[in-house]
Amino acid sequence: MKILISNDDGVYAPGLLALSQALSTIGEVVVVAPNEEQSGYASALSVSKPLHTHQLPSGFIAVNGSPADCVHLALHELYRDVDFDCVITGINSGANLGQDVMFSGTFGAALTAQLLGIPAIATSLVGGGVKNGGQESASDYQVAANEIVKLLTDTSILEFLKSLPYHVLNVNIPDMDSSSDIKGRKVTSLGHKQIAEPVRHMIDPRGRDAYWLSLRKCKNSKHKNERPLDSSAKSTNQKNVVLTSGMTDDQAVAGGYISLSPVRLHHTPARALDKLLALDL
Repeated sequence: MKILISNDDGVYAPGLLALSQALSTIGEVVVVAPNEEQSGYASALSVSKPLHTHQLPSGFIAVNGSPADCVHLALHELYRDVDFDCVITGINSGANLGQDVMFSGTFGAALTAQLLGIPAIATSLVGGGVKNGGQESASDYQVAANEIVKLLTDTSILEFLKSLPYHVLNVNIPDMDSSSDIKGRKVTSLGHKQIAEPVRHMIDPRGRDAYWLSLRKCKNSKHKNERPLDSSAKSTNQKNVVLTSGMTDDQAVAGGYISLSPVRLHHTPARALDKLLALDL
């Protein structure tokens, strides 16, 4: 198995190292990641500046661009002769739940791969970044990385993604001390929470107005549930996987489960199209 890895926390992030080490036990791994943190860049591509690369002693390739740049450059140029079986991004330091996926560079990099026809999975550690005063190490991501390996080896998830073009699997793993503390996996829809403070206004040291954008959520906001991809299914023969109707990603991880959210891209909803066609335009 040939796997391309990228992230948005940067090429030196411990989650990236843990993911690379774990996946190297089941396949040939290539890492191309931003040379610094690129959180919130979604699927942005750098078209107004040239990209430069340099290889680290670890073999990882650092790029002065966005997560999507890294995947785009790897697939079209750096490794254009390699047929990757999948692209896996992360492990993100912190959750990527609900509407946050629209802004996430972790998800954006996976999206870029899937738009190019390669199965893609975006992975995040819920609670990452809060241990040891923010001074994480790869060991903090070891349980999550092992769960990603299990997902690839114990299930037919890659075949599923191959059969559904323009779908990215968004995976959120609760931060547990051991795999035995994780209750299993649940297929979920994306939840929705209101942003507590979208913009924080402050005055900088020179007396100028400054604004810091935030995606921090309200703690007690109500969920607006969406139906899962296949709400008619009640169960599956895959071990430890439970299909539920109406469960959201944040509800699953709060209950100690790994959340698997299939996110569909590049489509026009038929219902909305019919309503638009009915207008006098």
